[in-house]
This record gives sequence, structure tokens and C-alpha cells, in this order.
Amino acid sequence: MDDKKIEISQVSHIHRLIARMPEAAREYGLWVINGSIGDVNRRSSFDFSPDRQFEFYSLSHMFSGKGKMRLGNRVWEIEAGDAVLVCPGDWHFYGGYDGNFYCEDAIRFCGRIPDFMRRNGMLRTSVLHIGAVRRLMPLIECSRSPDPDAWLKAALGLQELLLEFSKRNRPSPIESLLNTIHDAPPEHWWSVEELAELRGISCDRLRREFLRHTGMLPKTYLENFKLRRAAEYLTSFPGSVTDTALHFGYVDRYHFSRRFKHLFGVSPDQYRKLFPQQLNDDTPRR
Repeated sequence: MDDKKIEISQVSHIHRLIARMPEAAREYGLWVINGSIGDVNRRSSFDFSPDRQFEFYSLSHMFSGKGKMRLGNRVWEIEAGDAVLVCPGDWHFYGGYDGNFYCEDAIRFCGRIPDFMRRNGMLRTSVLHIGAVRRLMPLIECSRSPDPDAWLKAALGLQELLLEFSKRNRPSPIESLLNTIHDAPPEHWWSVEELAELRGISCDRLRREFLRHTGMLPKTYLENFKLRRAAEYLTSFPGSVTDTALHFGYVDRYHFSRRFKHLFGVSPDQYRKLFPQQLNDDTPRR
């Protein structure tokens, strides 16, 4: 990865875009920032790895190995031939797990075109199967050329690939509802009745849809989502456990701590000690 264009914050696991978009790319609406060919992501402790966030779009194609992808409470298993598309601002984590390597080609990009596609539901953070052919390699190689024609060829090829993704990537009604949950203020607790009304179905049918789509009932899904966000908050901001509990809508610190330990196996204080290097006392609170 070109460190002149992207940097990784050690405080909050945010991968930042720090370069200016070239004028030609701005006019066109799509900028291939950089790419990497044949990167190897070694095995990781997937369940305890804090989520991260990109300030740009990232498309990764795992051509060898085995991995997992987490977005909120949803977890995908990734096999060779799968691609991971991550949109800016989505807290996520993907990589190898259980002793496996994650071998990938990856391309980072931004611009008006992918922003338009995302606003209109054509792009979203997800896993899609694109096959064994390493389709990102020629795009990355073209984007590295100083020849303007090669740069344009890379942008056009990427745009064509994104359009192909968009045809298979439209969210289902339940996925749209999950996005609504994820975008709500962190302190809000959705009731089953509220969610069923948003979806326009009965509470019983909503429970069945949640079970089929996420493996959890709505209340369990919501709390697990909150607790994962709380874990990220604990390792990124210096506030107390009580502050964190209140931030995510828990009025009782002790109830929050019990539920946190039930999910992660350790208390909030113990979890914070596992990742002390991420705290920064100068970091403003959300």
C-alpha cells in the first residue's frame, strides 16, 4: 500500500485517505487511489480483533486461503474466489482465521461515481463471489502506469466491475432494515413492534425473518450490535465504563458489564486492558 496516500490511525483503527484527488479523476468521477497484488493476511484472532473503518472504497479479491468478514453482527465465511467490497465509514473486519491465510489482490478507490451508486443502493459493504480469475490484477497494473490512457482504462474497467456487482448487490427488505438499525443513534433501543412497523409485517413474521437472515432474534441482534460498537468505543475513547454504558443506552453499568462479559467472555475493564495501545486521552468523545 502506498503510504503517501493512505495512513492507518493507531488510535481508532481508521484507514484515512490523505492525498488529494487528481483533477482529471475529479472530472471523471472515479479515482483508483492505489492497489496491492498478492498481499497475504496472516491468521488472526478474528473474534477479538477490533473493527476498522475506511475513508475510501476497498475491493479485495481473495484468490487463495480462507477468511471471514464481519459487519455489525453478520459474519460471512470467505472462500477462494470471493470478493469483499467495503464502503467508506462502515465499521468492519475481515481477514484470515483459525490458522488460515488470506491471500488477496485489493484496489482502493473513491469518487462521485461510486458515491452515486452507493446512495442509490447499487453498492454496499458485502461479500460476492467473482470466481478464480484474478480480475483486479490488470486494473491495478494499469492504474500504476503514468500513461493517461492506462489510467482511464483502469477506471473504466473498475466501473464496469462495480456495475456488475450492483446487479447482484441490491439489499433485501430485511437487509435494508438492518441498515436502518446500524444508522440509528447508538443510545436508541428498537422495539420489536417498531421494527415490524417499519418493515410492514407482523412481529411474529419479523422474528422469523431475523432468525432466517441473521440466526438471531431481533432483541439479541440489536444487543450484540450495540455491544460490538461498545467494545470499539472502549478501546478508542478514554471515558469510563459508565460513560460507555450510557452512550449505548444502558442505564445500569452493572447490567451492561454482565451483558458485555456474556458476549466477549471478559468484563469491559478486562477487554480494555487487552488493547491499551489504542487509547488516547486527547481523543474527543463522539
